[in-house]
Amino acid sequence: MKTFSKDSQIIIICPPQMVTGGPEALHQLSDQLHKFGLKNVFLHYIPAKKNPKPTNYNIYKSSEIDIIEDKEDTVLIIPESMTDLVKKYPKSQKVIWWLSVDFYKILMDKRIRKQNVFSKILYKQKEKEYFFEDLPNVYQWAQSFRSKKYLLDHHVPAEKIDFVCDYINPIFLEEGEIISKNPANKKIIYNPRKGQKEIAALIESSPELDWIPIQNMNAEQIKKIMSESLVYVDFGENPGRDKMLRESVSQDCCIISGKNGSSLYYEDLMIPEEYKFQFSQKEIPHILAKIKEVLDDYSAHIKNFQIYKDVVKTEKEQFENKLKEIFV
Repeated sequence: MKTFSKDSQIIIICPPQMVTGGPEALHQLSDQLHKFGLKNVFLHYIPAKKNPKPTNYNIYKSSEIDIIEDKEDTVLIIPESMTDLVKKYPKSQKVIWWLSVDFYKILMDKRIRKQNVFSKILYKQKEKEYFFEDLPNVYQWAQSFRSKKYLLDHHVPAEKIDFVCDYINPIFLEEGEIISKNPANKKIIYNPRKGQKEIAALIESSPELDWIPIQNMNAEQIKKIMSESLVYVDFGENPGRDKMLRESVSQDCCIISGKNGSSLYYEDLMIPEEYKFQFSQKEIPHILAKIKEVLDDYSAHIKNFQIYKDVVKTEKEQFENKLKEIFV
């Protein structure tokens, strides 16, 4: 990235009123840059809405700005879901943060589909959308190994890619806490918004097991149920390094996962291969057998997740160090 002055604006583009991994990462970025003492750091919510910042993110310091001035010393941090902004602000320095891989193409196509018959005639896609052109003032942040590989596969120069990964809610990283599990508590927890068909098939095939969805819970409640549970199951798409996977291992849950998205790569989900499954109907008995094996001998299996837990516990420090290297 080019040098910028203390008067430069750093503007973080963010969708409003959303409580998911991507928006939380964008608020974490704002918070950290404020902690460095940078004064001109702002969130710009698109689309504009009243009270755009979720109350869950009040723990992260932020200021808002309504108008973006396209200037050479302005730095725009753009999530991959909004790459149509790259060419809208040609003078500004731009960083595309690949918090997800899949949303890039999905939302680009959605923007084009929303055009009416007349605007489609006028819509010059190559001028509006970003197609990995090597533009001089566009840089890339990869949140996962998968997203870095995706960028390299699309011929983005390696020297224009930085690895910048967010971290889980600080409530999961409190020092000195001792997690004590009750082996008799054989509940299996899962996120009902992810891998719905796969989870439904597993639940239907195991009426003897106790499946508990993580829903309508705040961070405190999620932490509590994770700290009490032995197994977290995830067969979601995982377009980036998933927050709930990281939260669960921080609370000493064993993980059973699919091989979708970033979960396929050991660099993103550092658990042994025996706990990852390519989901199919034929594979259901093997998945359930592994879950029961973990429930019956939790103390032996949890040792296999220590490497991943150690990595997750250092992510906040790694995030701070990388941003200091870039901005300070």
